[in-house]
Amino acid sequence: MEEQCAKAFSEFTEVVRRLRKECPWDSTQTHESLKPCLVNETQEVLEAIDILNAGGNGDNLCEELGDVLLSVVLHSVIAEEEGLFTMEDVIAGVSEKMKFRHPRIFSPQDEEICSLSWEELKKREKARRKKR
Repeated sequence: MEEQCAKAFSEFTEVVRRLRKECPWDSTQTHESLKPCLVNETQEVLEAIDILNAGGNGDNLCEELGDVLLSVVLHSVIAEEEGLFTMEDVIAGVSEKMKFRHPRIFSPQDEEICSLSWEELKKREKARRKKR
């Protein structure tokens, strides 16, 4: 399953990279020009959740989450082109953040860090980022 997901994600990222090279619309987009798209797609996810809660089957939510994923990948590909960061940086960063913010799951042996509140963990995380 993990291999299939990794393969699908890699193929999707390559689709986005190709669109950036060959599609007249995608190739001209910037972080700034895509801001309204991300807001719109996020709103559509919220609406899809409402549909699901009203008895929908989840198809709409699946589609809208795909559109948000497209936005994330597109922004990441643009950032990579600009030399800012890579998709791997995005994934590694959020993975590291979730591990740090959930010490009871990922570092249960560290009693000191496990005793911290969510807000205290976020403060420490910000302090760690400033040191980099």
